[in-house]
Amino acid sequence: MITVVHVITRLELGGAQENTLYTCQHLDRSRFRVALVYGPGGILDDQLEAMAETTTLVPVPELVREVRPRADAAAFSALKSVFWRLQADHWQHEHDKSAFIVHTHSSKAGILGRTAGKAAEVPTLVHSIHGFGFHEGQHPIKHALFLNAERAAGRITDAFIGVSQSNLDEARRRGIVPYGCRTELIRSGMDLDEVRSAEGARRSTREALGFDAEDEVILAISNFKAQKDPLTLIRAMRMLAEKRPRAVLVVAGDGELRGAVETEIARGQLEGRVRLLGWRRDIPQLLAASDVVALSSIFEGLPRAAVLAVAARRPFVGTRVDGTPEIIRDGKNGYLVPSRNPHALSQALAKALVTRPIDPEDEALIEQWDAQTMVRQQEDLYGQLVSTG
Repeated sequence: MITVVHVITRLELGGAQENTLYTCQHLDRSRFRVALVYGPGGILDDQLEAMAETTTLVPVPELVREVRPRADAAAFSALKSVFWRLQADHWQHEHDKSAFIVHTHSSKAGILGRTAGKAAEVPTLVHSIHGFGFHEGQHPIKHALFLNAERAAGRITDAFIGVSQSNLDEARRRGIVPYGCRTELIRSGMDLDEVRSAEGARRSTREALGFDAEDEVILAISNFKAQKDPLTLIRAMRMLAEKRPRAVLVVAGDGELRGAVETEIARGQLEGRVRLLGWRRDIPQLLAASDVVALSSIFEGLPRAAVLAVAARRPFVGTRVDGTPEIIRDGKNGYLVPSRNPHALSQALAKALVTRPIDPEDEALIEQWDAQTMVRQQEDLYGQLVSTG
């Protein structure tokens, strides 16, 4: 029996969080004992109750997304203690001592979780790259801090999982993945059947949102954080509104920049053209109601919004960053533009509303992102790491 301990910061609505929860719920319990260590207070915490019987849940209040030296030091100590305790429980059940894995997700939990795991003498450390904490345009000191922390954590990591080939390539290029370290490309899985089956709700969902058949509905599935650059999307919508009188933007998401987004909407006199829905759980139905899916990120691992758009057979218009070109092929199933360029984004949105590009080859391509495929690939990796450890 293998024990796998997943570590992640707050369970917000996001790809890393959603696929971590799905993995914890669906790992084969005849082969794996599963624990989830997380920072409490996220919107997805309400899913944990249903997992309590099959997953050991360990909240660590000090584990937060932001860099806070005092809390981070406390989180390190707490994680180290948690790993010792979970290993002791693993040993008490007379399982092989080497069959214990800590699997961390994203930058903050990845750095703290792996260093604490090393201190607790965890035999195998796995890290999933869902993007990086450093990015273009960041303050040089902060950029160097995150990069060097990733490099240090990489030296104690036994295997890396990338949700995009682009992220794995960058990690190697920057010295985050040491030479010879094992890497696996495992896509961020989701329930594709749920997306496909929601198509029948198109009319009813549009009516519930107050849209006519002639309205051109652009859907953004995005939190309001600097990474997603929501202000560029609002500015692009202002330009688009002058050309496409029936175009409307619907945003499913929320976050720290909501006030700035609302100010930008008012400045552009877009109150009737942009709808902020807040956090939503009915994403498949919103996709069915949409005509185009949009995203204006300045960096990504590989955006789930793009995958969802392809699964729903909707054109995707977004920024040409990181792993996005691995699913969106310009002119075939959407259009990609430079980041921080509202004019280019506006032009691409206008073009997508006219041409509606959909690629028949996507039916086969999209299966890489099936949630069950993701789980089985991770199970195979865990088994191989333990057998060769």
